[in-house]
Amino acid sequence: MKPYHYILNVLLITLALPSLATADLRERVVEALAITNPNLSVEGVTDSPVDGVKEIKLSNGGFLYASPNGDHVFSGRLLVFKDNSLVDLTQESEREARVRALQDLDPGTAITFAASGQEKHEIFVFMDTTCAYCKKFHAHMDEMNERGVTVHYLALPRSGVNTSVADTMARIWCAQDPQTAITDAYAGKPFTQEVMPCRAPVADQYDMAQTLGVSGTPSVFSQDGRNLGGYMTPDDLVAAIANTDGIKN
Repeated sequence: MKPYHYILNVLLITLALPSLATADLRERVVEALAITNPNLSVEGVTDSPVDGVKEIKLSNGGFLYASPNGDHVFSGRLLVFKDNSLVDLTQESEREARVRALQDLDPGTAITFAASGQEKHEIFVFMDTTCAYCKKFHAHMDEMNERGVTVHYLALPRSGVNTSVADTMARIWCAQDPQTAITDAYAGKPFTQEVMPCRAPVADQYDMAQTLGVSGTPSVFSQDGRNLGGYMTPDDLVAAIANTDGIKN
C-alpha cells in the first residue's frame, strides 16, 4: 500500500476539484482513493468525537478524518486531554471495530482450546502454522488453559490465501479433530486426520484480519477488543489481560 502522505496529497488535490464540490464526502473519498490505491475502500463515515469532524474507516483497519466542510482530509491519531494525560481516541475506534468483528464471528469457525475448569478470560489469536512464535505460543496452551484462559485460534496465512500454507490450514480447520491437527502441525508431525466435509473459514478470517489491520502472527486480542500483542508467556498474557490502566488499544 502506498504511504498515507502520498494518498493524502492526491486526496487533497482531488477533493478541491470544483466538479466534486457537491459530492457526498464518502463518494469524494472513494473517488480520490481510486486514484491512489484501488484496493483500499471506505468502510464507513461517522461523526468523530470532535464536533464537525468526520471519521472515515478504511478497509485496511485505518482511519482518516475530514474537516467540517469536507475540504480537508487528514490521517494520524486523534488525541484528547483527560486528567492531564493524552487519550488516543483513534485507538478506541480501532478497539470498538475489533469488538464488533469478534461479536459477529461464528464461534464454530474458530479452533478453540477451552479453559480447564472455570473460565476467567477469552482471547482471540490470529495464527499461522509456519510461524515460529505461534509454535512457541502454542507450547504454553496447557498452562494457559489451566489458568482459566480460553484460546480461540483464527487463521491468518501470512503468505496469502492462494498458497500451500493456506491449504494446509484449511485441512486443519476441517479435520475430524482440529485441536489435535493443529498441535501435530506445530510439532512437525504429518497430517493424519480425516478431512470432514467443511467450508474452511481461512479466507474469511484472512479478510477479517486485513480489515482489522492485523498483519503479523501471532496477534492476540482480548474479548473487549484490546490488542494484547504478539508472543508472550502465560504470566505476561494474564498480566496483559488484567491491565486496564492507561490507554486501551
